[in-house]
Amino acid sequence: TKLIDKINLKAKIGSLLAVPFTDEEWVYMDRANKTETFEEVVQLVKDIMDWTQENQKDLLQKPTPKDETNESQDPEITDKQEEADPEQYGHDDIPDDAEDEEEDGDQPAEVAGNQEGNNEVDQEVPVTSAEPIHNPEDESVTDKAFRNMESTLLDLNESGTQDLFIQPMNKEVAKNAVYSYEELKAERMALLASHDFYREKYEAWNAPEWGFKEYMATAKKSVNFAVKEFEQRKAAYQYQRATTAKTGQINVNALWSYKTNDDIFLKATKLADAKSHGMMMLIDYSGSMSTSMKYVMDQVLHTVLFCKAVNIPFEVYGFTTTNPRLDWRVTAALPGHVDMDELSMPLVISSELKKSEFTEAMKWLYQRINKGDGYYEDAIKPRIEDWGSTPLNQALMVAEGLIKKFKNKHQVQKMNFITFTDGDANRMQITADRRDDSVPNFGRRHGGLTMNVGGKMLSADSSHSKTVTKALLEHITKLHGTKNIGFFMAEGSDWKYKLQDISYKRNGYWEEDKAEFNKEFRNNKCVHVENMYGYNDYYLVKAGKSLQAQDEDFEISNDASNNQISTAFRKHAKGKKLNKVLMTKFGKAVA
Repeated sequence: TKLIDKINLKAKIGSLLAVPFTDEEWVYMDRANKTETFEEVVQLVKDIMDWTQENQKDLLQKPTPKDETNESQDPEITDKQEEADPEQYGHDDIPDDAEDEEEDGDQPAEVAGNQEGNNEVDQEVPVTSAEPIHNPEDESVTDKAFRNMESTLLDLNESGTQDLFIQPMNKEVAKNAVYSYEELKAERMALLASHDFYREKYEAWNAPEWGFKEYMATAKKSVNFAVKEFEQRKAAYQYQRATTAKTGQINVNALWSYKTNDDIFLKATKLADAKSHGMMMLIDYSGSMSTSMKYVMDQVLHTVLFCKAVNIPFEVYGFTTTNPRLDWRVTAALPGHVDMDELSMPLVISSELKKSEFTEAMKWLYQRINKGDGYYEDAIKPRIEDWGSTPLNQALMVAEGLIKKFKNKHQVQKMNFITFTDGDANRMQITADRRDDSVPNFGRRHGGLTMNVGGKMLSADSSHSKTVTKALLEHITKLHGTKNIGFFMAEGSDWKYKLQDISYKRNGYWEEDKAEFNKEFRNNKCVHVENMYGYNDYYLVKAGKSLQAQDEDFEISNDASNNQISTAFRKHAKGKKLNKVLMTKFGKAVA
């Protein structure tokens, strides 16, 4: 047995196997145990090689070339060895159909070679079948056998494929994904300084015709629906858990009954302490949200005012794919991690902001309501909050750490986590240099995935984006006790597809729920589903004005008849009810 194999066996197995060493050989084993630097390892390897060449020459026989194979050698074994490692045995005649058996992107382009006659590589590194590429003394037989059997150590899922293991999120990457309000403000001010057009718009925000004060006054009235629902449910929680006890003081109004009633003492009722609430929101800044963004921001502003009214701490983040701090050059340096897809998560508003900053942040949100109209909306937005795509799963991974920090800071007992999106998450990939075609999208090759999020292992049966989203949301709930609320905005085929998908997941076919969903939407302008896609409450609303939370004005002409006034009032009252349904449901959900 070669010395390198003895050392390898002793290091891996220890005392489980008696590995014989001579006194001279043990010197090298002892040195192997004591190496600390890379230079020491290199020198030890050289010394072992020299010793092996001098003392174990009979173990360093080179493999016999194929065209000089001894008749006694088993040709079947030789063929299998060559098939296992054709490069080692000098074969460059790989069958043409070999590539058909490989998945797209699994092998570097240079494996196939240039079939148009460019033989520069072959001229520089000639490959023949007569001489092996590797010297046998360069290899440990035991280590090579172990490497060949490594695949048998892997757990396979039901489909026979290996789940992908993804490295825990790098702390520096997670930090660079998030922009504080101060950083966002600096980006906005830099944009204003570079464009007179934007600066003039910004300076006009305090003009009466801009409508911000009127909007805020109306919005505060609208949130009363949610506030009322929330306070009622909070009071019900307290009264259900109230305790009654005697005070030890006599109730003078009951003295007359002292001969027949022992209970003549005053009683006191103590209400249970209400749970402390907290809220975090993620807003999808993908380009497809452009038709709904002004209405989404309308809902967000109402939600923020609701939190202020009932004293709930909150944070609101956007998420998009426009972060210069996380381009592919950064993430490619962390192989085996999740490609962050240039995730940008600016903090757009928070309950922690000072009064002046809070008002300022509200104005920036309002300008996307006032000026938002499609992808080319006339709103001011720097790159880090501009239109992108939907890195929802990456945002959820970062949000896990934000939720943990937020809960600890505010001592939150009941945490509500809310997302506003209009589609499924982007496909996730492993970090790699995008110029390297040999690295596949892990959704093509692996059935499921396992990754470490928040210090705990998370597993998903599939790498499909919706499956990963569900797994992440459920994982966040498990770690931090969140109540997950999702708002899905869509229209046309996307709206129908989502309803059908929900129906299939609930009972296997669409017709079962079609009439129910249509009726609910007609009555409430939304469809509410419980426990779907990892959300406790999932609201589907059609993009556009269906999201509007503001009241429409009650207008009638001066010469309107009594019947016309009555009809107009009923329509206004119904519209008012419909426009508040989401706020009412929201107040119920978060209580």
